[in-house]
Amino acid sequence: MSKTDLWAQWRQHYSECGIDSSQICTDGIVDSSIFAHEGKKVLFVLRETNGFAGGDLCGFLRDGPRYQMWHTVARWATGIQQGFPLYDDINKFAVLQRSLRRCAAINLKKASGGSSANPAVINAFAFQDRALLRKQISEIEPEIIVACGTFDPLVWLLEIEFKPNHLWGNPAKCESISAWVIPWRHPGRANNRKTYSELGTIVARIPSSGGM
Repeated sequence: MSKTDLWAQWRQHYSECGIDSSQICTDGIVDSSIFAHEGKKVLFVLRETNGFAGGDLCGFLRDGPRYQMWHTVARWATGIQQGFPLYDDINKFAVLQRSLRRCAAINLKKASGGSSANPAVINAFAFQDRALLRKQISEIEPEIIVACGTFDPLVWLLEIEFKPNHLWGNPAKCESISAWVIPWRHPGRANNRKTYSELGTIVARIPSSGGM
């Protein structure tokens, strides 16, 4: 399915649900020409955009990170893609811009929201849109998914296997799309150096062969 077809279906779906389809913010692979050749395909799954109704998240990110949370996401992306070099070596705008263009980012709730996301609402939207979300994620074909405060709904959405008593700090296997999912925090609430280091420790626990 083409990107156009996907969003046409989403607009029709929202209209059938009584939701103003003009509120949709599109998202996905930031730069498909680069992502297609990326050796380690990374997808960040977030909650919703803040006041960006009708916007294009991919176009927004292609110009490089703006706002603190996207600088944080870009640092995480750089670490995963490059094997977590020293923080000071990657904390440069040009490096972070390239890293964002090499990844994908989506929100579970496509309708734009506000400055504070309600987890119950995000979960309800994910359930309502589950068929389209599964299709979108499947077509991205990520190898690593970073669940940025979204692991709970991703568990049932992607039928992720994990040990409940050993969740935080460990990647979880997702057989349905042959990917590893990292339960992680929202980038808006992250200590940059600390979380960069912690994420590197978790990514290192993913088997080098992918384990699939």
